[in-house]
Amino acid sequence: MKLSIAEGFYLIALDDEEGRILAAAEKNVVPGVIASCILELYLLKKLKLDGGNVSVIDTIGTGNGILDNVLKKLKTGPSLINQIEALSSKFKDIQEDLNDLLVQRGILKKEETKLLWIPLSDRMDNANYAFEQEIRNQLKAIVFKSAKPSAAFTVLFSIIDDCNILSEVFKDRDELIDAEKVGKEIVERSGVDADLANALMELKKFFK
Repeated sequence: MKLSIAEGFYLIALDDEEGRILAAAEKNVVPGVIASCILELYLLKKLKLDGGNVSVIDTIGTGNGILDNVLKKLKTGPSLINQIEALSSKFKDIQEDLNDLLVQRGILKKEETKLLWIPLSDRMDNANYAFEQEIRNQLKAIVFKSAKPSAAFTVLFSIIDDCNILSEVFKDRDELIDAEKVGKEIVERSGVDADLANALMELKKFFK
């Protein structure tokens, strides 16, 4: 995946027509982004997940500003869920950081909505949809072609499912039913290591 897991999750959580976060994702978008960052840092071997507790083992930056900001705030000891809850309150504006990063990379563009000449709000539009399309294609391949997901796509699929926005990718009702079934099995299907599998199962309980 050419984007970070958090960036991929955020693009799916954005309503392509409205240019704003989907109503279904408003409550969970920040913890969803934080969870995505923490699990990507795990995949990058910046931390361990021992028995559900986070241990920071490498503080050298990744080059991704969002991931690095989360890494700086992580503490060794607290559980994954406690870290997500604590950081969600510290990074309430993380959506703005993601907007800026994705605009800088030429993936999103910010447009001001107006009533006559009065600015009302900003909306985010896709400047290069190829990135999101690639993510959508891979998610559909996991469901319809039984493609074995990478660890990163296992995390992404699982968190999208946890945050109740699978329907943004699988708009047809029958397709959504198939996708939800995969969501229940994806941790087992992907063959990720035990620590990551346990973390994803804890996230399912947390988001419910």
